[in-house]
Amino acid sequence: RYLEQIRNRTEAMTGLAEELFRYLVTAFPPDSKAEETDLRRALEEALLSFYGAFSQKDIKPAILLPDQRVIRLLNPALLNRVFDNILSNVLKYSDGDLAVQLDEDGTLHFSNHATALDEVATAQLFDRFFTVENARHSTGLGLSIAKSLTEQMHGEISAAYSDSLLTITLRFSS
Repeated sequence: RYLEQIRNRTEAMTGLAEELFRYLVTAFPPDSKAEETDLRRALEEALLSFYGAFSQKDIKPAILLPDQRVIRLLNPALLNRVFDNILSNVLKYSDGDLAVQLDEDGTLHFSNHATALDEVATAQLFDRFFTVENARHSTGLGLSIAKSLTEQMHGEISAAYSDSLLTITLRFSS
């Protein structure tokens, strides 16, 4: 039992150190060149990369995408990191659902029920090191990193909470 506790603490510290390193790297990326990026395709690829993890948690995303491409000048690697951090949060905090919508104007909505949250916690989601109490092995950096990267790409990110439904909204203007 004692060895298990040490192993758990070591894993937690390793995870924290890794997230801190990622935060420092992404806070000042060496090359954040923007290029024409199809938001629709990038979102599809991000969702596909989480298919296995969603299946394990029995989350079946409801996805609404426009028929045409939505092109913005963005850094694809940074955008992928933003999507990864948001979708990782869904895996940790969702009550078992996810709705994703991309609008033609470059606005994205990620919504899921999260009864572990409230309005006060939602206001702190983008603060460094903020975690919801029941989050295990969480450093509280994921959404802070997502915010930093979104802003580096001249986008906006926000969170709203109503009737146990958390909605994270991203906006990338043309």
